[in-house]
Amino acid sequence: MLKSTQIFGFFTGTIILFAVSVLPAADRITVQEGKGKNVSGIILGVNSEKVTIDVRGEKQEIPANIIALTEYEGEPSGLKTARTAFDGSRMPETLEALAKIDPKTLTKPEMKQDFDYFTAAAKAKSALSGSGDLADAEKTLLDFIKNNKKSYHYFDICELYGDLMVQAGKFNDAKKSYAALAKAPWSEYSLKATVSLGMAEITEKKLDSARKNFETVINSEDKSEQAERLKSVAQIGLALCLTSEKKYEEAIKMLEEIAKNSGGEDSVFQSLVYNSLGSTYEQAGKPRDAILAYMHTDILFSSARSEHIKALQELSKLWKQVKRNERAEETDKRLKSIYNIGK
Repeated sequence: MLKSTQIFGFFTGTIILFAVSVLPAADRITVQEGKGKNVSGIILGVNSEKVTIDVRGEKQEIPANIIALTEYEGEPSGLKTARTAFDGSRMPETLEALAKIDPKTLTKPEMKQDFDYFTAAAKAKSALSGSGDLADAEKTLLDFIKNNKKSYHYFDICELYGDLMVQAGKFNDAKKSYAALAKAPWSEYSLKATVSLGMAEITEKKLDSARKNFETVINSEDKSEQAERLKSVAQIGLALCLTSEKKYEEAIKMLEEIAKNSGGEDSVFQSLVYNSLGSTYEQAGKPRDAILAYMHTDILFSSARSEHIKALQELSKLWKQVKRNERAEETDKRLKSIYNIGK
């Protein structure tokens, strides 16, 4: 005969199991570090500016500019695999994972948007690193922009499309995309668009206009952390204007001063400084100094994956230039093993 405590325990356990089984499905939004708390609930709506989520009966609106990633209840495992590979700058693996996903398993519009985003962004980043088809990436990005204006990834794709058009030499298209980026409701996006436009104008050899854009950012009254960082990037832009004018010593002095004063905690920024320094030394005909600059990125700031890829690619060329073919082969192997880029 069951004791009353046993019966009570049995029914209590049953009730708990039943309650768990009928809990609402949970989507999850992870925000950028230091930007707030991660939330779980049911996503109610998405647009270019925010994601609305029901958290235990309370509606919350999460601004798109602070979202690191979104996971969906019932999403195919391949989407998580693609997301992880993308975050690790492993674009070939990202595209391989996406290719294995059955479209029928993308049961929510937001899942399909993420699928389309990772496809477009991975193709673009592959093309920007020199390992992908630029024309295919351009078409895929345009399709995303046309069909997913309500995706919270929309402004990120505008930035990527602008960068891709700079590489393609289509500067008018790049400027239009950066103009779309500047329409985002967050001031740092406008500053980011202005910096990107300035960098494009360096490539276009419109140095006076580039300087004006960099100075606009530097003189901005926005004192936020993101704005201050973009002001520092604009300083790098001014140095690269000097590089483009073949005023190498001035550019090198300026970049070294930026590196000295910026501290070493921001790997992405530091890698950008040292890659810019490497590029300046390279253009000045000083390959050994360029190697040392790029090695700073490789050894100290490899966590900044995009800039690390650039550094390794330049090091591969420079090692060959100074007749160190064994180092070039080693670098090529690392590009392949870490990022699946190259032969």
